[in-house]
Order: sequence, then structure tokens, then C-alpha cells
Amino acid sequence: MLDKERTVPEATEEDAISVPEERPRFYIDLQWYDDHGRSFRAVAQARFCKSCQSKIGTESQERVPTVDERTGRIVFEMRSTPFGSSPLSVIRNCCARDKDYITAETPVLEAVFRVFLANGNQPSDLQTVREQLAEWVSLNARPQAYSEETIEQLVRSDDYYGLREFRIGSE
Repeated sequence: MLDKERTVPEATEEDAISVPEERPRFYIDLQWYDDHGRSFRAVAQARFCKSCQSKIGTESQERVPTVDERTGRIVFEMRSTPFGSSPLSVIRNCCARDKDYITAETPVLEAVFRVFLANGNQPSDLQTVREQLAEWVSLNARPQAYSEETIEQLVRSDDYYGLREFRIGSE
């Protein structure tokens, strides 16, 4: 049996598959703090809730991954560390769970910075940041309603929080 030759119509612009443009992602550039003689740890600890601020410097037990020399496997051991030495972990596990972590009175760029702290500094696009802000405050409660354009303009002109566009190899 012979296959019949099929003709395939030429693709038109209307048929073209649109590939969604990847949105730029942003993060807190920890190197920026070193370059500007600032302490990220101190800035982040200043965003701790009252309870966590009162514990700064006290000894706490922390699970730390290490390699077991005998087996070559990753194991966790408990170590004493000063409380707050890993501020992203403290904020994510405690402070960001407080309903007052971000309020309608929190300045927009401060609120954006706090979202990145709460997410462990995961690079995120600004639409995602905006959605997470909405979980803390009603966007309608803000005069500028946290528009994505406003957030992007503020983030791109930031010279206080170290917010930068994420590019491969930039972390």
C-alpha cells in the first residue's frame, strides 16, 4: 500500500505559537551588602518580630547537615549557634507568620523586601511578589494598589535593600 503524499499548508503568523516572555526575577543580592559595607544579617535581624529580637545572641540548637566521613552520607547534627545567625530561616519560620509582618502602613519597597526575606530570598518575578503582598494586606487598601509597574520601578531604582534582577551566575 502506498502512502498518499499529504500537503501541509504553510504556517501563517496567526498560527505561530506564542512563547510567553519570561518575566524578570529579582532577589536580595547579599554581595551588594558586602560591596557597600553593610551587614545583611543586621538589616534582616531588624525585621525580626519582637519575640525573636529578644532572643538575638542567645544560644540555640540548630540542625546542620554534615558528611559522615565513614559512610559518605549526609547526616544532621545539632550544634549550638547564636540565635538569629541565619536570619532568613528565623523570618521564614517565625516572623513572617505574624499577621503584622507586613501591614497596609508598611512602605511598598520595605514590604517587597520583607516578601523576599519571608521566601528565603528565592528569586521571584514581581507578579508573584505582588500576589504574596496581597496575602498580607488588601491591595485596595493602598493608594497605589501595589501595581506591578510601581513595584518594578521601585525595585529597579533601589539603593537601600540590595534588590537586584536575578541573572544566571549572579547569586
